[in-house]
Amino acid sequence: MHLSSRAFFLISSVLLQVASVTASKCVSKTTDFTKSHDGWKEISDAKKGVDFTAEGLKLTLYPPEKYVPAKNASQDGLPYNKYTSPYAPNFQFESLLQYGRVSFELKTAGAPGVVTAAILMSPGGDEIDFEMLGGDPKKVQTNYFYGKNIVYGVNGGNHDTEDTTSGFHTYTIDWSSTEIKYLIDNKEIRKVKRSDTCKRATCEYPTEASAIQIGIWDASSPSDTAEWAKGPVDWKKYKSISAIIKSVKIECGSN
Repeated sequence: MHLSSRAFFLISSVLLQVASVTASKCVSKTTDFTKSHDGWKEISDAKKGVDFTAEGLKLTLYPPEKYVPAKNASQDGLPYNKYTSPYAPNFQFESLLQYGRVSFELKTAGAPGVVTAAILMSPGGDEIDFEMLGGDPKKVQTNYFYGKNIVYGVNGGNHDTEDTTSGFHTYTIDWSSTEIKYLIDNKEIRKVKRSDTCKRATCEYPTEASAIQIGIWDASSPSDTAEWAKGPVDWKKYKSISAIIKSVKIECGSN
């Protein structure tokens, strides 16, 4: 089953939305988080789990106050956690992007049930994303959504890759009015053509100016989300779980 990061945040009522931006025009910029985070803001109101280190921006999940594993009897006993990590650090850039190229250099979180996500998301619901599951570190998932017509399990891809948790890799979304390219370490792994999304006069293809976001979240509930994320998190094994973002390069395109 494939769910997007948006699915989890909607279900759990944790904030994942386009916060207000301070610049309406796209700004091309490379942010080296080992030196600065100018232009970026934490938008989920995380009270804990954000640190700027020699390696970069460190986003950390901590155990819930109560760790209560459970099973969903209505779904053949699928396991989940009654409570998830209290915070889900999520950073957003100050301006929107309508077509262009964004490269996220990062090391993902390595615990089953935890998701590291690099996202473009518009106020109207368009979304383009990378999702890396800590429980499946040699796979990367890609997805896109069009407007408020949320259809899960249709537009996703699952791709073989090197271990995303053992070192830094660069995940690139190259988005134009005609196609979306997904790349890892400058190697194209997927292409979506706008023309392939069209049915009659309607093309279900992301076109809206979108916020640039990077975050980490605990996907241990509900049970079907936990199953997708290879979880739930076994919090008996972890005092904390982290992803590190070294840099983000934004190259504005022509719209």
